[in-house]
Amino acid sequence: MFRSVLQKCHAPALIILTAMQVAWPSVASAQDTNSKPNVILILDASRSMWGQIKGVNKVVSTRNVIGGIVKELEGRLNLGLVSYGHRQATGCGDIEVMLNPGPHKATDFIKVVKGIKPKGSTPIAASLIKAANAGRYKERQTSLILIADGLDNCNADPCNIASELKLGGKDLTIHAIAFDAKQKKKLTALSCIADNGGGIFASATNETELAASVKEAFEVAMTPPMPKIAAIKPQPVASAANPVSMSKNDPLTTGSVTQDPPPQTIPAMTPQSSETAQVQATPDKTSPQQALAKTGDSVPVTLSARTVEDGSIIKSGLVWWIYKNAKTKDGKYQLVDTFQEATPTAALPPGSYRIAAAYGKVNLIKDIDVTSGQAIQESFILNAGGLRLGAVTLNGTTIPPNSVRYDLFADESESDQYGKRKIVLRDAKPGVVLRLNAGAYQVVSTYGDANAVIRADVTVEPGRLTDATINHSAAKVTLKLVNQPGGEALANTQWNILTIGGDIVKESAGALPSHILAAGNYSVLARHDGKNYTREFVIEPGETKQIEVVIQ
Repeated sequence: MFRSVLQKCHAPALIILTAMQVAWPSVASAQDTNSKPNVILILDASRSMWGQIKGVNKVVSTRNVIGGIVKELEGRLNLGLVSYGHRQATGCGDIEVMLNPGPHKATDFIKVVKGIKPKGSTPIAASLIKAANAGRYKERQTSLILIADGLDNCNADPCNIASELKLGGKDLTIHAIAFDAKQKKKLTALSCIADNGGGIFASATNETELAASVKEAFEVAMTPPMPKIAAIKPQPVASAANPVSMSKNDPLTTGSVTQDPPPQTIPAMTPQSSETAQVQATPDKTSPQQALAKTGDSVPVTLSARTVEDGSIIKSGLVWWIYKNAKTKDGKYQLVDTFQEATPTAALPPGSYRIAAAYGKVNLIKDIDVTSGQAIQESFILNAGGLRLGAVTLNGTTIPPNSVRYDLFADESESDQYGKRKIVLRDAKPGVVLRLNAGAYQVVSTYGDANAVIRADVTVEPGRLTDATINHSAAKVTLKLVNQPGGEALANTQWNILTIGGDIVKESAGALPSHILAAGNYSVLARHDGKNYTREFVIEPGETKQIEVVIQ
């Protein structure tokens, strides 16, 4: 199951936080200039694709469109293919990665597409997960392009899945194209996939419209996404329940970031890909006055960003997008240029522009007017702070990074109608500075694979780095079924660990399974050769135990 299930913790949250004024040390993430984006087509092969539009089967039209486009794009990207419903008459597990993303020859790709024969169901949500994993969406820039003529009929919610994938990916975009002439209104329900996945939605009712929509999706897939406007929150105040100790006069003068968290941005505007304006950036060493003389009617616009009003200029880790501040007939903004320098200078003709800056999880958009003859130096105040996570056991021993995971959620004020908090980041890395909007967050720290789960509220202050160390009241336990005390562990044993109230905490199998459990009282049930054996035990914080269950 894709969604994480956060189990109820057995111990109160104990968290130690320190906040320091910071000049934000960072290491720009390495960029492979020769790398190409991963783009994966997800093709609907449910039986309804045999339906016709103007006498042509929808599956045939889809083959025609894809055949033409992949020939044009051969060698420009890593193309992959996922199909569902093509092997079984029914079955929500009928999903196949037919081609992993790579530099496939167009003829080979087309041959595979032509071999798809629609037969079965429509597991769209599960297909999004399969395709995202095939594209290594947590590591690589990846775009998914879904072509479907129906809604998910496998009791899953592709809209929520798209949102979770987007938040968990490094640079993931999901596009959705509805292809049917009779159900255009009904299929607008697929638009939430694109909305949550930061892509485009199109409704095609014939082969010509399908070709235009798929082509546009490919063009956008090869263009950097536009981030949404960041909400600027007021300065947070530490709560009494979760005190935060501040070392405000202790500036962070050393340290390094081993891995910069990906900018999990969700587009609010889709770039106009066709006829994108080509603007040459002025070298950083050229002054605005010199640039103005060189560019004629164009005006040099120099961009910079700070975490707070009086803070230092951010030196690395920024991404910039410049758009014309006027929507086209399609309701989109035309992309002018993008930069990954910290303080770029763009030569812009007079007019109105929309500029977006992204710094980790922090996004901000500003509108500016460029006037002939007036060089501009525009500064962005991001209202950003840093959060670095770590975890220890009750005796102060640092928990290895590969044994604990962190999920970051928004403040309780951003909960939905069911009280569910908005997820900000899954699988946050320990010891890495997370760049975040200033505000309150909840950290969910999971130690091991069972019930050692701690929730703690943290506050990220503008321009400060908060170190949050979560204290887990838990210990490791190893289970062993023996014929007599101290005997050899018996293989082929099934295990159930339960609370005293009878709730299952963990199931496993094997001779010597080990798990991390929150402190508390438990019982264990061992099943071997059709017989059950039980024992009760207690977990003390930090005390590793081996629990022997003796056959009697």
